[in-house]
Amino acid sequence: MTEGDGGENLVKLDDFEGELSEPWQDARGRKVIDKNGDEVGTVEELYIWEDPSTVHLIAVSGEERSFLIPVHTVTNVDEEAVKLETARDKVMDSPGFESGDVPDPETRRAAFDYYGYPDPLDLGGS
Repeated sequence: MTEGDGGENLVKLDDFEGELSEPWQDARGRKVIDKNGDEVGTVEELYIWEDPSTVHLIAVSGEERSFLIPVHTVTNVDEEAVKLETARDKVMDSPGFESGDVPDPETRRAAFDYYGYPDPLDLGGS
């Protein structure tokens, strides 16, 4: 099978034609706060898993670079900020992501591996 990597199901929020399961999930422009209340950066883009219509990865722009954070690290989202279960230092040491494109499967997997989560797109989500 040629469609086993699941990448074809991941799109930018602006390219997503369905409805997100929860309206708070368009968090672009909100601050990203670590578990200690320290600011990590700003939500730049959301990458949506089209089926079952959920946010999969968050692109965050920090002071010096941008990076991807799996949605699994998010503990709370409100009108002010996106809060993470992770410390700022861990986020700042994560692999960089400087592309405006949808992450390729290797980049996506690297982000999930770094944070210690299995990538749902590799677990039969394609």
